[in-house]
Amino acid sequence: NVDLMGLCEEGKVEQVVEYMGQGVCADYGVFCALLDSCGDSKSLQVGRRVNEFLKRSPFRGDVELNNKLIGMYGRCGSMRDARRVFDRMRERNMCSWHLMINGYAVNGRGNYGLLLFEEMRKAGLQPNGKTFVFLLAACASVEVVEEGLMYFNLMKNEYGIVPGIEHYLGVIDVFGTSGHLNEAEEFIGKMPFEPTAEVWEALRNYARIHGDIELEDHVDELLVSLDPSKAIA
Repeated sequence: NVDLMGLCEEGKVEQVVEYMGQGVCADYGVFCALLDSCGDSKSLQVGRRVNEFLKRSPFRGDVELNNKLIGMYGRCGSMRDARRVFDRMRERNMCSWHLMINGYAVNGRGNYGLLLFEEMRKAGLQPNGKTFVFLLAACASVEVVEEGLMYFNLMKNEYGIVPGIEHYLGVIDVFGTSGHLNEAEEFIGKMPFEPTAEVWEALRNYARIHGDIELEDHVDELLVSLDPSKAIA
């Protein structure tokens, strides 16, 4: 008569796992709650135990739960574990691929994300706008400017996806992380719409990171003219 979901809601995740070890069965909702909680708290060891219970449960083949596993491992910084789950999945959806590519990007291993995207293309899967957001993040994480621009153009020219503000910001991240600030400014100048405050703030942050005080001051002026509330002391 143990209320596993109630314990999950109270944040007593380790207690839930102990009960499961004693034979208390978890339902689908409890597995969801456990994996979300382990990802939020970056509890890798507890997450691995939940994974073992999931393997022995009736839900082991469920795509959404396996996606939650991938996401949890990515947030805990263990892309090796995430890849094991991904490779073991008999069924995957677009979210499975996105979680892997983004996980590699967030953990500074974007080159593996780019390789995975090529696998995805070979498998005949059609990327969408979200795919390219994660790809650009992967490029930024390993500072590969040429590849970032190549994927940005591929999105438009081969797949007919109209870039949104998130894609332009992704390219600015690719330029900015690698210190190509002049190219980032030129890219902003060629955008087919007026740059938003978010765009200028991204450039200003990279100018600050790379110590370009002149560019930082210039962007500050642009931001204030765009939105006076952006004025800072």
